[in-house]
Amino acid sequence: MRPVKTVVVYSLDGGVGRTTLSAVLSVARGYVLMVDMDWERAGLSQLFKAPRRPGWLAPYLGAGVPYVHRVSPTLYLIPGYEAALLYTRRGEDFAREVEEAFLDFAERLPALAQRLGIPVDLVVIDTAAALRLGILAEMRKMGVYGVFVGDRRLVSKISEAKAEQYRRYLAYSSVAVLNLLERDELKIARKLTPAAIKRVAVGDRRGVSVAEAVLRDRENRKSIDYVLAALKTS
Repeated sequence: MRPVKTVVVYSLDGGVGRTTLSAVLSVARGYVLMVDMDWERAGLSQLFKAPRRPGWLAPYLGAGVPYVHRVSPTLYLIPGYEAALLYTRRGEDFAREVEEAFLDFAERLPALAQRLGIPVDLVVIDTAAALRLGILAEMRKMGVYGVFVGDRRLVSKISEAKAEQYRRYLAYSSVAVLNLLERDELKIARKLTPAAIKRVAVGDRRGVSVAEAVLRDRENRKSIDYVLAALKTS
């Protein structure tokens, strides 16, 4: 089997379309195992209508091997419902306690994909907003590639303190994406990164349909292809 590369899609802010971007990258590329490690929302699990079966946290709760949802012959998903439920009940206490399991599972993912015979060569991890920088540093040591997601806030006037936060988060990225932009924001956004994604209208809220709606826009498709090429050569 081909080596399996792992990518973490992360952001400083919430509401930047991180989960949607994870879906778009995965659908555009194919042969991807998506892992919903966003304990705040379990957004990928809901977007792709994954059954409420044991997810990535299962091994750490004594529930055995995680369930793998087959979206298509080239797209798979490990859900994250248990983590989202525990976060709802316990909040930031859970977020702090789960960090060790998060890092351990992320490190084991390539081997797990091969052991389960899942026909993929890329793992895409969706995360909660504002992961601790220490987590991102550990993931980099593991050889995980980072995709930072921002939005119009990065092309607007912000305080120096906020700008410094962005710089620190961007330091762990292999590629940065500005997402959910209006047409008149694209020009300035592309001065920061070639990966500038325009907001599009979405009717069908199912995962593949959402991704296809984004990809139908020619400029969006170019931006996604840029991200995938950057990850391939990283």
